[in-house]
Amino acid sequence: MNKIVQKQLHEFFRDVTALGGFAASLLIILLFISSSLLFPLVAGSVITAVLVIIIRIFYFKPRPKKEEYTSFLEKIDASAFPSLHAARMVFLALLFGVHYANAYLTVLFTTVAALVSYSRIYLKKHDWWDVGGGIIVGIIAYLLTSSVF
Repeated sequence: MNKIVQKQLHEFFRDVTALGGFAASLLIILLFISSSLLFPLVAGSVITAVLVIIIRIFYFKPRPKKEEYTSFLEKIDASAFPSLHAARMVFLALLFGVHYANAYLTVLFTTVAALVSYSRIYLKKHDWWDVGGGIIVGIIAYLLTSSVF
């Protein structure tokens, strides 16, 4: 029974973590293509990715479950700090929470961001510091985006 629960939990967090990935971000942008949120979504996504990449270029921190790399781009991807998934989800939670100004939706967005962030730790892609760094990057991306749009 314990192995079944562990397998289901692993599959749950593997699926949840996909919500913070590039494909999910692109899908969200496409869903809002004719919305006033399009430009903030695109700008925030770009800012989030650029900030994470710049940090990873200058500061390499191996993931808890180390990944091998043979090129510069693979090294950036193998770096754990900060978590891009956490940064994306915090940015989205802030953007949607403020835009829709609905307590229930804000709780939903915050819960999803927290689940995605925790999934990165559970799957041994990041530790708490990496996720914390991602949260800060997500907040910065939101603040930069909200000051322009």
